[in-house]
Amino acid sequence: MAFKCRVCDSDKISQILDLGLQPWGNDFIQISENRKSELYPLNFVICKDCMTCQIDFTIPKEKMFVNHSYMSGTTKTLKNHFQKIGEDITNLYEFKNEDYIMDIGGNDGTFLEYFKSKNIKVLNIDSGLQQAKESNKKDIKCIADFFNEELSNQILNNYGKAKVIHGSGIFFHLEELKSVFRGVKNLLSEDGVLVAEFIYLPGMIKNLAFDQIYHEHLLYYSLHSFQKLLDQFDLNIHFAKMLPIHGGSCVAHISHKNNLDLESSTKKLFNAEINDGFLNFNVYEDFAKKVSKAKKEMTNLIKMLNTNNKKIYALGAPVKGTTLIHYMELDETKLKCAVEINKHKFNTYYPGTKIPVLNQADVEDPDYYLFLSWNFKDEIISKMTNYVEKGGKFIIPFPKVEII
Repeated sequence: MAFKCRVCDSDKISQILDLGLQPWGNDFIQISENRKSELYPLNFVICKDCMTCQIDFTIPKEKMFVNHSYMSGTTKTLKNHFQKIGEDITNLYEFKNEDYIMDIGGNDGTFLEYFKSKNIKVLNIDSGLQQAKESNKKDIKCIADFFNEELSNQILNNYGKAKVIHGSGIFFHLEELKSVFRGVKNLLSEDGVLVAEFIYLPGMIKNLAFDQIYHEHLLYYSLHSFQKLLDQFDLNIHFAKMLPIHGGSCVAHISHKNNLDLESSTKKLFNAEINDGFLNFNVYEDFAKKVSKAKKEMTNLIKMLNTNNKKIYALGAPVKGTTLIHYMELDETKLKCAVEINKHKFNTYYPGTKIPVLNQADVEDPDYYLFLSWNFKDEIISKMTNYVEKGGKFIIPFPKVEII
């Protein structure tokens, strides 16, 4: 069956970038296990009717979001970011005694910790079994399930309507896209606000960060394309701002239609998307050409270092590293291993490869680290002063390939 746009159901789909057959990016297999990762197409496409960028293949959500190893409490940068978002929310909106905030895809509860400390009622919804367990341990109630319209009715019966609904990096993961937004519409109180954080498509394109394209990310939003989706549910972006987290994200505050006027600085962001050409196809064609050029630069650099017997390890084992490793055709002969601080990934293979992921504390430093967790570059480098003082170097993949 031909693929149809996830937002508007159009069949006018154009390919931007073919990243080949790739494993699910979080399919870390224990070294002791005798199993291979399955491979799936990874095509970055655009709908010519609503200009929404997306991928045209869906791995079932149950495979990706029930047993996985990502924990949002792992990095200090993300914790600090979540606290700042929390402060913004409590400064802008007043919570009365009975009001609560719900986090969709709230992982281990890190985001809600700030609200709990302010004695605001909280509710987490996350399908990850390990993540729900961690959240409940913190006394942050987590419903271990996928949020959709049906679940929203159960929550409505048990908790009433939510003053604020938050989702960080969840609204572009959604297989049941329309059902989730019907659920949000259903649960959001009359004066309530949906706070949606998402990787910002224009930023991703400008940074050449093609590694943000992976099977968990089904959709890639500009403000225009996100508003096109929200129009179907009588919801409106009234405020948005750009944030540096994850290499460039957008946080949008959304209310019921006609509740709040579009704020002037947000109007400028909408206009900038038009002026920068994000409603035309040329920008995306140009992106594909630049990504292809970056592949040549990166593979030539690694080949040259390998030829000179330099030892290269991957630094961090994020999901997006899977996209980079496979598109750049890197394997265990080019990268000896990846190192991590997340214990759930120790002694596994990077998905679809024989590159082992090891505990960073147990491994002797290489000559070069390829920075896969480049979005937390500053925090990680600040902890590695010994390595830097000994002359260790980092290969940074984005926005341009460079050695620091």
